[in-house]
Amino acid sequence: MGFVKCNLGCSWSASSQHTGASWVIRDFRGQVMEHSRRSFTETSSNLEADLISLCWTAKDLHTLHWNRVIMEISSAHTLEALNNPQWFPGLSNTIEQTRQALNCFQNCYVEVVNADTNRVAEKIAASVTKDGRFQSYIARGGPSWLNDIILAEASNSPSSYQR
Repeated sequence: MGFVKCNLGCSWSASSQHTGASWVIRDFRGQVMEHSRRSFTETSSNLEADLISLCWTAKDLHTLHWNRVIMEISSAHTLEALNNPQWFPGLSNTIEQTRQALNCFQNCYVEVVNADTNRVAEKIAASVTKDGRFQSYIARGGPSWLNDIILAEASNSPSSYQR
C-alpha cells in the first residue's frame, strides 16, 4: 500500500491565544478521505501553535491506523524546530512530544509545501480563529462548503504518493 497525503492547517490568534488546527487526508488521486478540526487555547506563539497542531495530527492519524503518511505543512520554521530543537529551548517539551508522535508511524515524512497546497486545511483551521467554530470533529470526506476548492486541488494532484 502506498502513502496517503495529509495536509495540515493551523491558524493562530495572538490576541486571544487561540489556535485552530485541521488535517485533511487524501488518497493517491487527491480525493479527500477524512478531515478533522480542533481548537487549542493558551498558545503563546505561531510556532507553538504549528507544533501543537502537528503533534495532534500525528496522534490522530496513528489512532486511525494510518501508517504511511506524507505530512505537508506550510511552515519551514516548524520543520527547523523539529530538526534543531536546541535552537528553541522554550519549546523543548512541545518539540519532543511532536517528535515522539511522528516516530509512531511505519513511515512518515514531513514536508514543507507552498501555502496554496494546504488551502483547504488552512480554511478549516481558520474557521476556529476567525469564525469562532470551536467544535472539534473528525469526518469522512471533505467539508461541503469547500467542495469547489477540493475538486480543483484533486484535479492537480499527482497520480501516486509512492516512496
